[in-house]
Amino acid sequence: MNKLNIRYHFKNIPVLSSLTDQNLKKLIDNSHLVHYETGSDIIEQGDKTDSVYFLISGTVHVIDYSRLDRAVTYASLKEGDMFGEMAVIDGLPRSAWVSTVTPCDVICLSGEIFLELVQNDNKLCFILLKQLSSRIRRADERISEVAVLGTEQRACVELIRMLKPNKNNADNYVIENMPTQANFANMIGSTRETVSRIFSKLREDSIIIKTENGYIIPDRKNLEKKAFS
Repeated sequence: MNKLNIRYHFKNIPVLSSLTDQNLKKLIDNSHLVHYETGSDIIEQGDKTDSVYFLISGTVHVIDYSRLDRAVTYASLKEGDMFGEMAVIDGLPRSAWVSTVTPCDVICLSGEIFLELVQNDNKLCFILLKQLSSRIRRADERISEVAVLGTEQRACVELIRMLKPNKNNADNYVIENMPTQANFANMIGSTRETVSRIFSKLREDSIIIKTENGYIIPDRKNLEKKAFS
């Protein structure tokens, strides 16, 4: 990817929307594109690297491991999201794994340059604080769900988060680029076998309909009843 294309993607990343042309050029000059296939580890927990990453296509999961050595996905990131900034800000080793769920294109930026911009750009600093706050809120939601909801309920809540209006039919919703059942199980703190049983029951009840790329949800209210009843 040439510098012009990197500039285009940077201009469309929300956290960078406030940058001046001069600072944007500095980012571009210190960035490069990396492609990852499905199942690749972009960041490994404990690493002392300090690059910041911007996801321009695909989906990644942020993964940690429980005391029972079970993978737990506590964030799912998509196009336009930034990750890896925590290690740059606090100078500590990476706190989690970041792995690809689909093929991904990522812009990799020097952590030193990123930190310099944050320290000298109040608008960027404020936007970054808002993003970190939003992630903490989402993590709190997931922790609360594990504490108070059953496995089937958590699965349905996660499916609701993934819903998008169906462009071909305004009466229903779709889930595209569905993660594997193993990845989905990590997201809700369960096992692949349990998720498989839940999905089979949801299909039997016509709450979700399997498609080539994901699922159709013919009636959102039925899925919400399963999630919150």
